[in-house]
Amino acid sequence: MAPNKALHRWLLIAQQRKLQPPRGMRDYEPGLWRVITSLRDKWLDLARKWGYDPIETPVLEHLWVLETKAGEQVREEIYWFKDKAGRELGLRFDMTVPIARYAAMNPQLPKPIRLCYFSRVWRYDEPQAGRWREFWQYGIELIGSKHVEADAEVIALFTESYRRAGLDIEVRLFDRRIMESLLEKYKIPAEKKHGILTLIDKRWKIGEDEFKKQLYEQNLSQEQVEALVEFTATRKPLKESINLIADVEPKLREFYEELVSLLEAYGILDKILFDASIVRGLEYYTGLVFEAYYTRGDEKWKRLALGGGGRYDELLGLYRKPGAPATGFAIGVDRVIMLLEELGLVEEKPEPIDVIVVATRELYKEAVGIALKLREKGLRVEIDVMRRRIKEALRYANKRNARILVYVAPREYREGKVVVRDLLERKQELVDMNNITEHIKKLIKTI
Repeated sequence: MAPNKALHRWLLIAQQRKLQPPRGMRDYEPGLWRVITSLRDKWLDLARKWGYDPIETPVLEHLWVLETKAGEQVREEIYWFKDKAGRELGLRFDMTVPIARYAAMNPQLPKPIRLCYFSRVWRYDEPQAGRWREFWQYGIELIGSKHVEADAEVIALFTESYRRAGLDIEVRLFDRRIMESLLEKYKIPAEKKHGILTLIDKRWKIGEDEFKKQLYEQNLSQEQVEALVEFTATRKPLKESINLIADVEPKLREFYEELVSLLEAYGILDKILFDASIVRGLEYYTGLVFEAYYTRGDEKWKRLALGGGGRYDELLGLYRKPGAPATGFAIGVDRVIMLLEELGLVEEKPEPIDVIVVATRELYKEAVGIALKLREKGLRVEIDVMRRRIKEALRYANKRNARILVYVAPREYREGKVVVRDLLERKQELVDMNNITEHIKKLIKTI
């Protein structure tokens, strides 16, 4: 390659890199955005039918609000800064925390509070496959009930949300209270709890040998390590796990017997596994926790959670006394779409155009009138603004995947007609101006 050409290519690559979004973030191009908004509409409609009201909170929160009970790992992932007045602010890293703040600010709201959202969040995490620093979450929060009925409803809606997206998932469920009892039973010091929970949370990602090695690095005895390794390997149907749960924490027998009964009533019990490695990374969880996995595809999906949730009865009390019990879930929208793409269930194609209207300059106003009438009928209509000739317009219409091209030309217009070309059937005809809307409705057959 000649030196000048090589330099030019290098400059183009350098410019391209300069124009890339910040690391871990991406442009949501029209095709991808169409998929996202389709899921948004589908999921929010589902949540509304279950009695949940949509909410949106500020992108920015006071840093202390985000840091409260978030946990050391998440605290390190918060995008934060000082504003011009010196106030410490941060970008929300999930929606549970700001919604908890909202609920604490509005204690007069009737209980239970049922809220749903489809929002963007940020975490300064290491980008990798299925993980971005800016991403979308869909979820719900059920605030005010301490009863098992609330947990069952949240898990059922969680499962139904994936079904509506075309995914048959497996829900893996555990309970922080069981782990607390296990740690107490084996006399594991409280100060080691955070480190151990962090290790359990990544047990299957690092492998059993590394898991054991890092447990020993916590200065645990052989008996303690072996007990944790054995117990956290447990994965079996929830309906077969009642005795195991009761052996560790007898007080939870009644809760889980009733939960099994309710999940059976919802028709989803066969999708629920008891998995003692599910602890979730956020420290505000206080009881039942769960995650969703797709187990029929590539091996990575068996270890990559598509979403999760659980009970967080103490979070609201950190902002206002008295607090309120709460439970909820969040689904990683970007990760779900990545899976749907792999399964061939979505195509990131821009929405097709129904009609493109082209006119000579002297008849442009008449073309505007036609376009407005067609839009009133619900059609997606473009009007040419590039002063293209008809051949150029046809090439453009094909690139835009348009169905109909309407050409307003002087000779035909003097006769009260316009040219209508059906690009799918490759047919062209003259249509009376007064009948153009009805004629195109019949061609499109969508109204």
